Amino acid sequence: MTNHLTLSFLLILASLPLALNSAAGGLESDANKPLKSVGLSEATAFLPVDDAFTFSLNSDDDSATLVWIIAPEHYLYRHAFSVAIDITHSDGSIKQIPLTAQTLFSQGIKTTDDYFGPVQIYYYQATAQLPMEQIKALASHTDGSVNQRQLSIQYQGCAEAGLCYPVQTRQIQLP
Repeated sequence: MTNHLTLSFLLILASLPLALNSAAGGLESDANKPLKSVGLSEATAFLPVDDAFTFSLNSDDDSATLVWIIAPEHYLYRHAFSVAIDITHSDGSIKQIPLTAQTLFSQGIKTTDDYFGPVQIYYYQATAQLPMEQIKALASHTDGSVNQRQLSIQYQGCAEAGLCYPVQTRQIQLP
């Protein structure tokens, strides 16, 4: 009788994982499965750059702020930001005046990048306050042959899944 009870008990224990699995809707635990590595043959869908880093300019008469909304699991590099004013003359020539040093950028997160070393990066949002006095002064001190004025903005970021986007350049017309 004892052997029969022991055998029945062992059979119940052996069937317990099957009963639990069917009770959970056929789901299996991942706890004991080996981790799968993602190879080059498995494509990862990356966001288009304009979806990963949405860019806009908020301005009024006295101030202008560049705003980047950064998708989750993406980041922008602080050292890759560049701001300049492009003045296009009627003869087609363009004079570019750098404004990056005078632009106030929001505080990034300090980290060490495998390729660039110590850097600042931005998650979720980055902002840059433009030097409006200097922009207005540059726009007003022209020789009369100016046809067009625009800001030229450069930035670069990466997806944490392993893709770094090329440097992006956007132009914004000044009023």
